[in-house]
Amino acid sequence: MVTRVAGSVAATMLVVGLAAAPATGERADFGRTTARSGTLHRGCHDYRYDYRVTPPTDDWALETFLRDPRRERIASGMFLSDSDPAHLRSHFRVCRYSTRPGTFTVRALLHWYTATGDEHQIWLEPTRFRLRRP
Repeated sequence: MVTRVAGSVAATMLVVGLAAAPATGERADFGRTTARSGTLHRGCHDYRYDYRVTPPTDDWALETFLRDPRRERIASGMFLSDSDPAHLRSHFRVCRYSTRPGTFTVRALLHWYTATGDEHQIWLEPTRFRLRRP
């Protein structure tokens, strides 16, 4: 009985979560990140990425996360409407000795706040790029 109830609750949460999740087109309306493929050089180097956000309000924050080919978080960034523009070129610092070549993923979480202080957030579409051996 408990298992059947727990399964029913989990299925309901999944359906509600899917219904609440925005479609890919909607996520693109809020912004995007971009990054170019390149070479994973020896030592530590900065690898460029860009972001552009178009939140519904002027009060926003953007968190960016870089995942390596093993899906481990290896770098992050934070941008705030009080000090950063809605479009910016930034970089992640990556060290070859602590990662390996392959496909990297930039994930970005956009937060925005209404005049009443309500917080909203949405994950932007991930950006993937490759860093190859020299």
